[in-house]
Amino acid sequence: MPAARALTVVLAALVSGVVALPVPAPAEVEKFTVDSDQSRVLFDAFHPWTIGRFSAGADRPTGEFEIDVDDLRKSIKGTLVVQASAFRSGRARRDKSIRKALDAEHNPEIRYRIEKVDSSFPSLAENNDVFLTIHGILSMKGVDRPATFAGRVRRKEGGTLWVRGEGWVKPQDFGVPLLRTWMVSMKDSVLAVFDLTLSRLK
Repeated sequence: MPAARALTVVLAALVSGVVALPVPAPAEVEKFTVDSDQSRVLFDAFHPWTIGRFSAGADRPTGEFEIDVDDLRKSIKGTLVVQASAFRSGRARRDKSIRKALDAEHNPEIRYRIEKVDSSFPSLAENNDVFLTIHGILSMKGVDRPATFAGRVRRKEGGTLWVRGEGWVKPQDFGVPLLRTWMVSMKDSVLAVFDLTLSRLK
């Protein structure tokens, strides 16, 4: 029968390698670097009662990441680095206390190494946000602790990426003493935030 003959020919071609099945293109992992001039790391510290809160930010963070923007389910690797001495709160005395608490002289870098990223959508479209859950290891004062950040990423015009993340961190878990205002210690958790622009490495 013609149909049976045709099936036999196709099977024979597949076995012999004459006809090749289409193979999906491999994922393209690209390298991105933090644009230090357009990126920032900060934290919000809170005090009880009506004393309120204060924020301290550090400019010019650095870092490199490996990302497949077409398949965020692939492993995302990279490390974000900020200088402990770079934090500024708007008050010189408090800034000095922050540097002392972080022991910036002997432990100059705070690092966050990404281990795993869960995304709300598998790929990035220009100017659309994808929500992330970022899992990694935070290193401060020589102490490593797991830290998770809720984030979002957006591909901007020209191919740069905007990434923002925030998560609660307990300074005392890293041996960082709680700062005091008017003899009152701040609460035991601070809200850590990073706001990054990533550019492709050429």
